[in-house]
Amino acid sequence: MIRRALLVAAGVVASQLGVSAAIAQTVPASTSPTASGAAAAPSTAAAQTPAPGSSETVMVNAGSIGLRMGYDSNPTDILGAHGSMFATQTINYDYLRGSLQDGIIGLNIKIADTQYDPSVAAPSTSAIISTTGAIELAPKLALRTTLTTTVDDSWARRAHGVMLRNRVEYDTTDFRVFANVDTGINALNERNVFTLGGFLPTDENFTTTTFLPGYAYKFGTGEIGASVALSRVAYLNTTNIFGFDRSQNRVQPNAFFSVRTNGVEVEGSVSPFFARYDRVALYENTTYFDDVRQLLYTAKAKYQTGSWTFGVGSSRTILDTTLSAASLDLALSHEASVSYKFDDKNAVSVLARYRRDDYLNADLWSTTFLTGFDFAHDFGDGYIGTAGASVRQVKRPDEVQPWAVNVQVGFQKKLDFGDAPKPAADKVADAKPKTLQ
Repeated sequence: MIRRALLVAAGVVASQLGVSAAIAQTVPASTSPTASGAAAAPSTAAAQTPAPGSSETVMVNAGSIGLRMGYDSNPTDILGAHGSMFATQTINYDYLRGSLQDGIIGLNIKIADTQYDPSVAAPSTSAIISTTGAIELAPKLALRTTLTTTVDDSWARRAHGVMLRNRVEYDTTDFRVFANVDTGINALNERNVFTLGGFLPTDENFTTTTFLPGYAYKFGTGEIGASVALSRVAYLNTTNIFGFDRSQNRVQPNAFFSVRTNGVEVEGSVSPFFARYDRVALYENTTYFDDVRQLLYTAKAKYQTGSWTFGVGSSRTILDTTLSAASLDLALSHEASVSYKFDDKNAVSVLARYRRDDYLNADLWSTTFLTGFDFAHDFGDGYIGTAGASVRQVKRPDEVQPWAVNVQVGFQKKLDFGDAPKPAADKVADAKPKTLQ
């Protein structure tokens, strides 16, 4: 999963040349619909809709296609594995049209498919498809409905999910009040990389229902607010093939803030996370897994001065897992990046990322450190070429892997299907509200 960081870096450096980050040749760091972080980010299409009370008509109809080819010395990140050539095709598309008074419809598509030597690794596919609709119910009161389908298939993990989100928001110049009702169904299956085992015979299927009310106070350069998520995770089969029941109730208060001033953008959130597993019928106070209590957070800062852009980020989130003895995956991630724009045609970005996954109740863990660079050149007419390289090292209990190398070159074409002469990147930026929480 962390190897996608270099594709993210490619999107960062490409954005320095005028390509919208939303339509650049990137892959999301995580496409799992089952992740619980300190704050839930809105979908791309929902984030681009104007605030309630706005009479603005938004029009976005743009995308990109790209191809990256290269070599990875260990695409499966296991000891003794062979290297492989690979090719990654990306397709990104954003469509958004309408106004809140008359109704807004939107479509956002992000797809990346990587093919390896079939004797080394299975193909890796990541896809997020979101459709959204928004309408003003009353002055300053809006309803947004988003249906999102996610696919994240790789050598070690298969995750599919569908989520329907309904969000009601009352937004004024001084504050906003919102409430989400989310329902989703997911299928998850993970390979046990610690024993070099295979996938489970069948996927584990579960539904998630979440109610999240919240409030945010606005000030001149940002906002501060709080919310609380109440969730029910119910597995369709009462127990998995090991006889364990993962069904649980979750409570997750959350405090968040965002500030943008003098070229500095800072956002953060902190969230106590509580998961209480269903009790065994015959033994009222017995569970298959220990209840989980963790403190989660997200933090991100970006500073731009002249041709330089600096970014740092850190997060502590919860992911679902199918490893037999593990209840949840506690993921800790740190990241730093620096981008420099030489001129209107050339830019370079350097990225370093560390990730640690702790599988709760199982005493299993995995760490990955990755660092790399990406260079981009604008050939004009929406054509951008990239070249990059990275190294990474994976560690697990009693296992330290040799450094793996990834080198790649890429080419992408930005597509703008709109009638207006305004660049797609500017249209997307103008359509976004001031705050994204």
